[in-house]
Amino acid sequence: MLFEHKVNMEISGDRTALVLVDIQNDFLTDGGKYFVMIEELMKKNNVNANLEALLRAAKDHGYPVFMSPHYFFPHDHKGKTRLSPMEDLALHGGVVERESPLHTHDVPGGGADIPDRFKQYMEDENTTVVSRHVTYAPTNDLAYMLRRRRIETVIMAGPVANLCLEDHMRNLIRDGFETVMVRDAVAAAANEEGSGLDAAMINWRFMANAVWTTEETVRRMAEAAKATA
Repeated sequence: MLFEHKVNMEISGDRTALVLVDIQNDFLTDGGKYFVMIEELMKKNNVNANLEALLRAAKDHGYPVFMSPHYFFPHDHKGKTRLSPMEDLALHGGVVERESPLHTHDVPGGGADIPDRFKQYMEDENTTVVSRHVTYAPTNDLAYMLRRRRIETVIMAGPVANLCLEDHMRNLIRDGFETVMVRDAVAAAANEEGSGLDAAMINWRFMANAVWTTEETVRRMAEAAKATA
């Protein structure tokens, strides 16, 4: 029997936020240390343009934006437990690496920085860049900061659909949030078993409240904001 069930999902203009994960140069820009693994899907899905459309809609209609960054610091190389394959590759490949948690002089323009095209939408008081996550899960203050804004529903996107983004989704579901996943504002790497993007889409259809395109998400954001006004 094929699973086809869906729920009737609506968002509220005053209890919804846009949550972006790993919106950083190493993932999103040509020459990025992770970008090389997802370049084909990034371009096929027009991910950067779709992320910008989501950010523009959030700013136009007053939705708060939250970004969960991924950083590696020198002390991360001192861990004694074994890393998962992708985490090991990212750590030792210098993905989103920073020199120290005590300063940020190496961030501007580097792999850990936010791409310039998105900064115009994010350098304001309605954007929260939460503390870093490690491994894949939101081992940070994301849920706490969402609760402080009385957010109940999150619209989610990011370049690593089946790892960091999905783990954030799973944890936010566990914490009681409703989740909307934007299917064409994401990418993923592949291995000999298959496509990480396919794996994400299969899981999201079972687990998320809704899986929408960017076009549908932007339309619903506008409609919900108008209804709340």
